Amino acid sequence: MADAPFKVLGWCPDRKVIYYQHRQTGQIAYIRPSAQATPLLSLAPADYWESLYPGKFGTDWVKASSAVIEIANQRGVFALDRVRGRGVWMDGTQVVWHLGDRLEVDGELVGLLDFQSSYHYQRLPRLDIDPATAPLSDGQGALILQAVKAMGWITPLDHLHLLGWVVLATVGGALDKRPVLQITCGFGQGKTYTLTVVILPLLAGLAICESNSSEAAVRQTLNTNALPVLIDESEGEDQHKREGHLKLARLSFDGRATSRGTTHGKALTYAVRSSMALVGINAVIANPADRSRTVVVGRQQRGQEQWASVDRKLRELVTVKTGAMLVRRCVTNLPTLLANVATFRTVVEAQLPAGAAARAGDTYGALLAGAHLLLSTAQVDEQQATAWLDRVGWDAATALGVDAAPEQSAAAEGAQCLAKLLSHEEQWRSDTGTGRLSIRELLELAHSLSGADEAEQARKALGRRGIKATDHALVIANNPELLAPIYGNGKWRNGGHVERLRDLPGAEAAGPVHFKVMGPHRATTVPWAAAGF
Repeated sequence: MADAPFKVLGWCPDRKVIYYQHRQTGQIAYIRPSAQATPLLSLAPADYWESLYPGKFGTDWVKASSAVIEIANQRGVFALDRVRGRGVWMDGTQVVWHLGDRLEVDGELVGLLDFQSSYHYQRLPRLDIDPATAPLSDGQGALILQAVKAMGWITPLDHLHLLGWVVLATVGGALDKRPVLQITCGFGQGKTYTLTVVILPLLAGLAICESNSSEAAVRQTLNTNALPVLIDESEGEDQHKREGHLKLARLSFDGRATSRGTTHGKALTYAVRSSMALVGINAVIANPADRSRTVVVGRQQRGQEQWASVDRKLRELVTVKTGAMLVRRCVTNLPTLLANVATFRTVVEAQLPAGAAARAGDTYGALLAGAHLLLSTAQVDEQQATAWLDRVGWDAATALGVDAAPEQSAAAEGAQCLAKLLSHEEQWRSDTGTGRLSIRELLELAHSLSGADEAEQARKALGRRGIKATDHALVIANNPELLAPIYGNGKWRNGGHVERLRDLPGAEAAGPVHFKVMGPHRATTVPWAAAGF
């Protein structure tokens, strides 16, 4: 069957189906072998089988089926995790760009089944990009860097980290580690603009963009592809979805295969090798391990006069065509990028403050190598990498911020735990109507000098949740049942909030304390200054 219109790939683990790849379509499917014609006609037309296995009354389907089974036996078990979708991959020492209907291998176009590999590249919808596009030049990369820097950012390093992530995302399947990007902006601060005007065009329109989707939906949409993934509306208010997004980000960082149970009793094994970006307003990353995989960037609005020229320059420079040129640059120079990732990781690790997560070297080393590739395609040594970091003003302590030391990390998580509580909303009814007020608004109302009845009503509403405002501190009950509506099934459920809140400066144990409506409970006090009041 050397010239067969199909390629037998092997059995599934329980030997119930045989996988094959059709040469004409390039798609991977399976048949259930039998002595009937129907399964084999999925592989090849009737005249093909009749020419090889003629019988007294047409095709000898038993012999034909037996031949296919024998080839499957020789192939052994077919591993679904060896199937690769669209995106950029390393196959041994070769750079493979899966374009959907064909491959580019080390710069040469190759048919899907013509490339000899232990992996299987199946046919998928063609990517809307021309691999013959000229690569972005160093000068063009420098102009993009300056234009994005001028947008206005919370820290002076945010633009470097964002563009470093964009470069890495174009070749995510080929990386050992894929840092996660978290864009956190207040309402109206430029979140949508950053996505639509900067990130999506620079990714040449190839990214999979989801909004408020579940982890399962994103994973199923991604399937075997290694294309960039952007998840908008990844908000802390929907704890279940947010945890799913962070889980997906965890899996993508290492790219290792993982398994999960299914309703039909068979484990489903999958791997995520796409670069992930999460976008949201209330996007807390509570787990220090997740923070070490993630770089957080935030926008800071510029004045209207300044912004007009920044916007004009960005729209001139950053287009889908520019993005295609950037992708071409990254694919062509992938070996250099991978070498520089290792070099920058070593340099970053040498700068990490005591107690910082070792994984931060993987995260920031990769991001900085990505940002460097935007400006230069040269391979650098450690001395050159250190000099470049000095020139762009990057240092580990500034980049890591609150994660630079363990005691700061603990306080940061305590602040996030408190922020979750203060942002929780309760049903509210007043003379002017009904609605919802956050715990922060209820605390302000409870301290209000006017409207004594409303202030007392606010104190009772807070008391039902185990919260009390005193002259010197915010008091929060330790009882997890009172705070269950606030922390739900999240990280700080079942009393987990107590330890985290006591990591805040000046917080301490107290109690028993009497709460309106709910009576006395042991509690934790948090100074008003630490609570942000």
